[in-house]
Amino acid sequence: MKINIKDQKTKELEISSSSVKEILEELEINSLEVVVKKDDALIHEDHLLTNDDEITVIKVVFGG
Repeated sequence: MKINIKDQKTKELEISSSSVKEILEELEINSLEVVVKKDDALIHEDHLLTNDDEITVIKVVFGG
C-alpha cells in the first residue's frame, strides 16, 4: 500500500487487510491529529484498506 504523508516522504507498507487506525498506530501517528483521504474522499479510522490502496494522511492544524 502507498501512504502519502503531507510534508513528508511517501511510504510503502505491505498489508493484507488493516484498518486506517491500525495503519496509523503502526506509523506512530495519532489518529486525533490527522485526517485520511482515499480517492479524494475522507475515510473513517475503521475503514478497511488493502495492499492495493493509496491513502493520503493530512495533519490537522489547531490554533487561533
